[in-house]
Amino acid sequence: MATLDETYDPIEGSCSACRFYDPTAFGKANYGHCRRYPPIEVERQTGGLPRGIWPVVGYDDSCGEYRPRPLT
Repeated sequence: MATLDETYDPIEGSCSACRFYDPTAFGKANYGHCRRYPPIEVERQTGGLPRGIWPVVGYDDSCGEYRPRPLT
């Protein structure tokens, strides 16, 4: 059984191998934000400033917007 401190190799065609996948906020939890589109506004903060979030996706999720990460 996997634990939250394990990370997996990217899977071709899935979020973990996509150029829009950003796992920074989750550390080694095998989840990330999809940054394909701007964040979704969820509420207004004090002073009327918008607050937005990016969708949270699993490393093995996938969608029709997949683009491979550029080779570094």
